[in-house]
Order: sequence, then C-alpha cells, then structure tokens
Amino acid sequence: MRAEGIDPLILDAGDLFFSTPKLTKVNHESELFRASAILQGYETIGCDAINIGHYEMLGGLPFLKEMDTQFEIPFVSANLRDAITNELLFDPYVIKNKNGLEIGIIGVTDKVPDTSKTILADNYIEAGQHYIQEIKNKVDVIVMLVNSDRQTYSDLPEKFAEADFIVTSGSTNMTRPNTPQKVGGPFLYSCGKQGKFLSVLNVDIKDAKKQFVDISSHESNIKSMNKRLARLQKKDPDKPLKEIYAQQANVLKLINQYESDLNISKAAIKSAANSLKFETIALNKKIQDNKELLSFVDESLATCNSLIPKISTTVKRDQKKKRKPKKT
Repeated sequence: MRAEGIDPLILDAGDLFFSTPKLTKVNHESELFRASAILQGYETIGCDAINIGHYEMLGGLPFLKEMDTQFEIPFVSANLRDAITNELLFDPYVIKNKNGLEIGIIGVTDKVPDTSKTILADNYIEAGQHYIQEIKNKVDVIVMLVNSDRQTYSDLPEKFAEADFIVTSGSTNMTRPNTPQKVGGPFLYSCGKQGKFLSVLNVDIKDAKKQFVDISSHESNIKSMNKRLARLQKKDPDKPLKEIYAQQANVLKLINQYESDLNISKAAIKSAANSLKFETIALNKKIQDNKELLSFVDESLATCNSLIPKISTTVKRDQKKKRKPKKT
C-alpha cells in the first residue's frame, strides 16, 4: 500500500500476544518471547494502535507494562485499571491524522482473566460510551476496538451508536463483504482467527458530516441479482424475461423483486457521498512476502521452539503394558 502512495491506518482489536489461552511453566518463556517478537514485527510494519484484550493480560501486568515501555505502538484501553492505584493502565484512546482526517480510536474489553488480581475492569459499554462523548467533537471518525465474546456483537452497533466503525476480537467469527450491516453505521467487523486473514476497509470520504454507504454489500447484492436473472434468462436468451414468464405470476414477482433490489443497490452506489469497501485477504502462499520480515518471522519461530523444554519420551520398563499370560 505504501509503495502505491497509500498511508493505511493499521489497528489490532486485541488477543494478539500469545498462541495459547494458558501460560504454563513449559511454554511461559517461549510465549513471552513470541509476544515481544509480534510487537517488534508490528512496529516494523507501522501499527497505529493495539487494544488490550484477554490474551494481552495473560503474561501479567509487569510484562504488559514492559512491552508498553519497550515499543512505541500505542496500547489503548478505556476500561482497564490498576487494582492498587485505580488509575487507567493505558490511554483510553488515541487520535491519528490520516490524509487530513482526525480519527479517534478507543479500546475496551470485557474479558479480564479470572486469575488476574492486579487488573480491574470498568463496564466496557459505559467506558466506551463515555469516551465517545469526550472525543466526538474533536474527530471526524470514531473507531471502537472491542475485545468481547461473539454473543455481544449484535448489540454493539446499538451500544456504540455514535461510533463510525467497530472492530472486534475475542471470537473466530469473521465478517464477509456481503455480511449485512446497519444502514448508516456503525459498521461492525470481526477479523477471524489470529493471523489467518487481513481485513481491509477502504474508505472514501467526501463529506464527513454525511453517512457512509457500504459499497461492498451493494456490489455483492448486484452480483447476486444479476446471477439470478441470468439463470432465468437461460430458458430463452432471445426473449425479454417478462415475456418468457408471462404466464407464471410467481416468477414475474421474483423478477420484479430482483430488478428492484438491483436498482436500489446501483442508486446507492451512485449517490454515495462517503463510501466504504470491505474485503478479507487470506494470508496464504499467494501473498508475496517481504523477505526481511519473513526472515525475522522464521528466526523468531525457531527461537520460540528452542525455548520450550525438551520432554523425555523414555518409558520405564515397569510402566510398559504387561503381557497377559498365555492360557494352557
């Protein structure tokens, strides 16, 4: 993107640090190294903000604070507090300027580990709403980064109604370009499993005071309606559809509905003052690797593996399964 002159806003909604939900004596050193390597990679890429979620807290507050000091990537959390001082652990939001737009980024979570005694959590909905009110007159766009369970997602657009975009973590659920969205927003996106997909949202803003139109969903609808009409046309490619099915009222009703849906989507795209297009990019072998970053990842993974203690596979003789005596 940057090679093409695009300066992207790169965000992570949380649950980034570790490959496992439980740190043990066996994997502790390896997983802490993994987290620091991930942050080093993110800093190289140029990440703009990371929301502190459940996984980030698994290494303990001292480690989290160490990572915050060691790297320049802003950690954000509007509802996590130090259990001793009652102070917020991190800034509740950051404001980034991209192409002349002021973008406010707020982070919240409702997934504090049960074992944590050093971190307290305010109600994440109330905290998010509070900081939306605090910054809404200072910024052009508000992005909520939310670490929560999947069953909460359907309520988030209503709870954070004055936000423009909501990006979630905490679930393997993944938004597709044709996923229905609330008309006018806020638009909610879930990015799936860690590291499997890159979710990209292209936004074209001509008037920040007007609503966004989800072009990707309308394009998906246009494609779907055209396919349905094409299937009906196969019966006789040389005649108009309504002539072919003149004696079939139910089919005519479908044709009218398809054409109406098609025209609505075309008109929405044409009239959109502010448009957005969402896509998910599978991070597979088709994606060209940056050689330096690939080398860094390979070296980091090798180090992670080397930090895991070798477990002996020797089986004592007295632990071997005894043979049953033969019957005579």
